[in-house]
Amino acid sequence: MIYIYRVFIALLIIVLSGCSLDKAQSSSTNVEKHSDSQYMEANVIRVKDGDTFVAKVNGKEETVRLILVDTPETKHPHKPVQPFGEEASNFTKETLMNETVNLEIGVQERDKYGRLLAYVYLKDGTMFNKLLLSKGLARVAVFPPNTKYLEEFKNVSENAKSKGEGIWSIENYVTEQGFNTN
Repeated sequence: MIYIYRVFIALLIIVLSGCSLDKAQSSSTNVEKHSDSQYMEANVIRVKDGDTFVAKVNGKEETVRLILVDTPETKHPHKPVQPFGEEASNFTKETLMNETVNLEIGVQERDKYGRLLAYVYLKDGTMFNKLLLSKGLARVAVFPPNTKYLEEFKNVSENAKSKGEGIWSIENYVTEQGFNTN
């Protein structure tokens, strides 16, 4: 009888403390949420394009590049504006501009251009990298060793592809190396 009472009390504590055994997920895009206080906070100052922005991180201006995603070009010195590039840039601006976000820094902290490499989380815990993929505004781009969420990203991207979302609406546009502009 004491054992049953202890189990009951333990379950009651779990319920009253608001714990959940399920991962929180966004209902419309099935994008996982995140809430871990160990990640660094950043204030977005300006958006360069769909997958790159400038933010104040620990009092310093940093260029932040999203890990595992690649959006069509809008400001490449040798390439024209690519289809869905403006849409990706505009979505990033509308979502991130002047917002406070959380950064999960990659295993490789910076790329060859000195940009901070990160998974970016919105205030509600939604990972922005996955949000771009779910809307068909980015492709999965793999640059080891930053591959922590690779399988999840591939699944999100496949879902957008199956629906013909954004970049996936143009036949043979998305390639392993980038975007086909022919």
